[in-house]
Amino acid sequence: MNEVRLHVTGIGSFFDEAAKAAREIDRGELGEQPAEVAFQTMDLLLKVLTPNRWRLLRALKVEGPTSIRQLSQKLDRDYRGVHADVSALLELGLIVRDDAGRIFVCWDRIIAEMDLNQAA
Repeated sequence: MNEVRLHVTGIGSFFDEAAKAAREIDRGELGEQPAEVAFQTMDLLLKVLTPNRWRLLRALKVEGPTSIRQLSQKLDRDYRGVHADVSALLELGLIVRDDAGRIFVCWDRIIAEMDLNQAA
């Protein structure tokens, strides 16, 4: 299954994981890694992944490749607001643009998790 994991991690954990991956690469042991998007705080994750953006992701998954204008009509939202949300989700890699310029969700599953110990 094609999935991405969203999670909160502190900067120390991020660098620890990067160092571990670098050692595995040096030893030739690093295999295929799951896709991840890490946020420094839960507040940031919730600020970036708003309810409107979650609705947009769900609608886009159902709709398939489409234009921003068609998506804004489907969601009954202002074009500029949808465009801003699409830009943010493109930057995160949660949606992509095809050769024709249409946007779509490239994931079958988006898993968001929070460790209460990292939530501060």
